Amino acid sequence: MAPERVLVRLPNWLGDVFMARPLLHALRAAWPGARLLAIGPEPLLGLLAPERGADESVAWPRDGAARRAATARIRAWVPDVALVLPASFSSAWLAWRSGAATRVGYRGEGRALLLTHALRRRPRGERHLSDEFLDLAAVLGVIPVPVPPLVPSAEDVRDARAVLDAAGVATGERHALLAPRSAFGPAREWFADRFAATGKALVERGLRVLICGTAAEAASCEWIARAIGPGANSVAGRTPLPTLVALAASARLALCNDSGIAHLAAATGTPTLQIYGSASSAWTAARGPHVRVLHRAPVCSPCWQHTCSIGTRCLDAVTVTWVLAETDRLLKEAG
Repeated sequence: MAPERVLVRLPNWLGDVFMARPLLHALRAAWPGARLLAIGPEPLLGLLAPERGADESVAWPRDGAARRAATARIRAWVPDVALVLPASFSSAWLAWRSGAATRVGYRGEGRALLLTHALRRRPRGERHLSDEFLDLAAVLGVIPVPVPPLVPSAEDVRDARAVLDAAGVATGERHALLAPRSAFGPAREWFADRFAATGKALVERGLRVLICGTAAEAASCEWIARAIGPGANSVAGRTPLPTLVALAASARLALCNDSGIAHLAAATGTPTLQIYGSASSAWTAARGPHVRVLHRAPVCSPCWQHTCSIGTRCLDAVTVTWVLAETDRLLKEAG
């Protein structure tokens, strides 16, 4: 019997939320009459709105008192099923506190007693993370379905057009997005001078270049834009996530590190190159119709370190020549 109300505790990271999209689409297809409640960080919940990823949402705050209020709202919603995507104890505790009769997640951190279905997780990287999320629903009979490209709302398209106008990108002019930072740390960040050299080559190929990032990353993004010269602008700190979705959807190309922006761009169907460092591309590479993962893993990979102590050989192996060759192939392939 299909449930009427399904709670999905989303991941806390931008890229992981995009890797949860296949699960959300599978739930919609399997249980079209069910209402879905998404729980997660407030900035990420709005990304699901244009494609009706959830019928309702509750932001999961950091403050203890606010969390108690959120938990009370969730209990009052009375879910039948709770799917727990994060690996934390607190997320399984929330599922138990929700009152859901069926609670599915991966075991670990003493969570098994809080879940009705506590799955064993394979070693990290044996299954792609999006497939691991789908495996949670598979125990309830849910099967994967094709995932369409993420389409921005009309309002977000207008906001993106305003950003392009401010950057001097004319209507119809082709542009590329460069995302040179990663919230995880420098062990996942390709070198700034190589981003700049690649950006110059993209300008020579007739593309305007926009450097994306957060407000905290604005200074480094501005440095790369200046190093590229005419034809490049930094929009770091000026693009809320829904606006960034629209910017990516209209871009000719996205060149990113192992970061959430790579997953965002790939989800829109934009040709995306993703450069890998300390993590496992087998586990968390971006997925989309036109994605190239650039990863030459040394013997120490994946090390999962935030900062490398031996010179990030994984990132050093990714040359500008290789990136540009893959760029040309990807653009030709994507038409």
